[in-house]
Amino acid sequence: MNTKKNNFIENPSLKTLIIFIIIWFVSITLLILSITDLFTENFFQKNYIMMYFLMVGSTLTITKI
Repeated sequence: MNTKKNNFIENPSLKTLIIFIIIWFVSITLLILSITDLFTENFFQKNYIMMYFLMVGSTLTITKI
């Protein structure tokens, strides 16, 4: 009897993994574009510290998947 649940975090299919990577890449790109105002400002600013934590957190979550 198999009691282990088959969820997308512990055992993702290839399709699910590709979808999550595409969503992650698009969201990180949009965050960078919004922070830098389409690359007219410097990326490293003290005002956007929460955005940096959001980027690091999402990257760590994708690597966990």
